[in-house]
Formats: sequence, C-alpha cells, structure tokens
Amino acid sequence: MKNILFGVLSVILGVLISMSVKEKSEIMSPMSIEKIENYNRELSVIENQINVDREIISHIKSSIEEKSSPEYLEEMKLSLQNELKELKILSGKYDIKGEGVIIEIDDSKDEDFKNTNLGVIHDIDIMIILNELKCAGVDAISINDIRVMGESEIKCMGPTVRVDGHSKATPFIIKAVGDMEMIYNMMNDKNSYLKLLESTYYMDVKIEKDKNIVIPKSDRRI
Repeated sequence: MKNILFGVLSVILGVLISMSVKEKSEIMSPMSIEKIENYNRELSVIENQINVDREIISHIKSSIEEKSSPEYLEEMKLSLQNELKELKILSGKYDIKGEGVIIEIDDSKDEDFKNTNLGVIHDIDIMIILNELKCAGVDAISINDIRVMGESEIKCMGPTVRVDGHSKATPFIIKAVGDMEMIYNMMNDKNSYLKLLESTYYMDVKIEKDKNIVIPKSDRRI
C-alpha cells in the first residue's frame, strides 16, 4: 500500500515539476525577430515624437524671449499707436493735429471772369481739389473748419457751398494734415487743378505750409 501511495505521489510530483519547467522555459525563451523589430519601430516613433516636441518647446521659448525683448515691445507700442491714430482719423470723433498745408481759394477778381459762372467756385471744383489732396496721402481735411469725411456731402447753394449741412461762403480755406512737403509739391505743381483755376480763370489761390494745423472733429448735421 505504501509503495502504491509513494508511486502516485511520485507521478504527481513529476507532473508538477514538468509543468513548472515548461512555464519557466516559455518565459525565459528568447523573443522572436519579428517582436524585436516591432519594438524597435515603436521605439523609433517615440524618439521622433520626443524630438518634435523638443523642437516645438524650443520654438516657443525663442518666441517668448523675442516677444519679451525691449525692441519687440517698442515695435508693438509703435504699431498700436499708429493703429489708434488711424482709427481716430477714420472715426472723425477727434481733433487731428499735425503738419500739412493750408489752401485759400476765392472767386476770380478778373474783369473778364468776375461775376461769371466760370469765375465762381463750384462744388465740383472743391471735390476735384479734395480728390487731389487724397491722392497726396493726406490724413484729414477740413473746409472752413468743417471736417470732411469720406461720406461728406458737398453741394452748391447759390453763392455758397454747403458742407454736410453747413453753408460756407468764399474764400474757402481748405486745411489738410499729412506729409507737408509732398502735399505742397503736388498741389503747387503746374499741372494741378489749383494751378489750372489760377492760370485759366484767374481765381485767387494761395498755398502755404504749416506745421501746426488743427482739423476739428466731425460735426455732421445731416
């Protein structure tokens, strides 16, 4: 009986030892070449992503350093100031001060044109002069201290000209703020419309430079 029990135990123990050796053998068995290649590919992808992340971080750091520099901050300040200036000009809600030119134009005093239709300043004459000023790159314009905007209405009303509902009589004083030398040279050119009025119809025309022109804010009453 003892021999039988011993035999059974021996068999069971043998089976258990065999199973244990087999499991350890599978765990410790070398990886296949295919698995190694897969791991290498995964590792390569991870390394590439790490390199990309490092480049992104480096770029962000450089950008932060650049935008924190005094030069960049000064550039941004000037840019914002210029943008604010443009918005103020476009809105017409603020007085505009600066250098530019003052143009004074009056009806002809010549006997041949005096009191004739050709010797009188019309709204079309004013509009052509304003267009030439705009071509000269002016920032702001006024007629007899009435601010002229892009949508301003200019009409002849007998001996006067109405600007956005304001009646103005001659002489007309047109002020323009901008590059003083450029505006003066263009308006004083022999081929300008002002010179045409002066030389052909003998209208009184004066153009002068001024470094302290004030263009009032818009006051439309239409």
